[in-house]
Amino acid sequence: MSNGPLLQAKDLRVSYGNFEVIKGVSLAVQPGEALAIIGPNGAGKTTMFKALTGEIDCRAGQVMFCGADVTAKPAHLRTAAGMGRTFQVSRVFLDLTAIDNVIVALESRDRNRGQRKGPWWRAAPAAALISEADRLLAHLHLGHLRDEVAATISHGDKKRLELALTLALEPKILMLDEPTAGMAPADRMQISEMIRSIRRDHGVSVVMTEHDMDVIFSIADSVVVMNYGEIIAAGTVDEVRNSQIVRDVYLGKDMYHAAG
Repeated sequence: MSNGPLLQAKDLRVSYGNFEVIKGVSLAVQPGEALAIIGPNGAGKTTMFKALTGEIDCRAGQVMFCGADVTAKPAHLRTAAGMGRTFQVSRVFLDLTAIDNVIVALESRDRNRGQRKGPWWRAAPAAALISEADRLLAHLHLGHLRDEVAATISHGDKKRLELALTLALEPKILMLDEPTAGMAPADRMQISEMIRSIRRDHGVSVVMTEHDMDVIFSIADSVVVMNYGEIIAAGTVDEVRNSQIVRDVYLGKDMYHAAG
């Protein structure tokens, strides 16, 4: 892997038909860094996220990951290379129990590596995988839901379970799209602490979009602010929070004193 940025976008441009949504955006994420991409509705945050993770094609520009050009690689190959992804609406296997969800993710990781710890899940999961799945569930405070079918658990717990599935792949970077969307304040703070804990324990980088400024300020090292498909400000949390243009365009005066 290169000694440079872990993830980098260079002059990225994305269009929907004749409408240019991302207009020459460049950004870089260093190993271990947490970067938040923020902006008002329609700023292009989700489109930028999709371009970085390979869900949509870029009209121009380049995406580099781990020192390699992945611009033309689809999402599943970026995932196999170490790019973990969560979604605004959690994506889990609703008809499986929590532990079976994680076991499927662990086996997917092992298949990508050409490894095998025993019979595949449909026959009987290996004891080592069951133990690893239990540890992940416990790490994300989901151990008590081990044998619950995912369709029956709460929205917040589905978000945690999706995060467990993503961690099962042992990513180098976590791409978190609105990780606290739809959660109660107490759940948002718990997820924020989990993400901070994951950074400490696993040493992963984080790129996130998020509307809750308290969540952003508690997790991010740096912030990129987008508006109409362009970056209007970038810097540390304090630099962005103290930017007049950011307060005027996005944060609003009342967010100036939000918790850091």
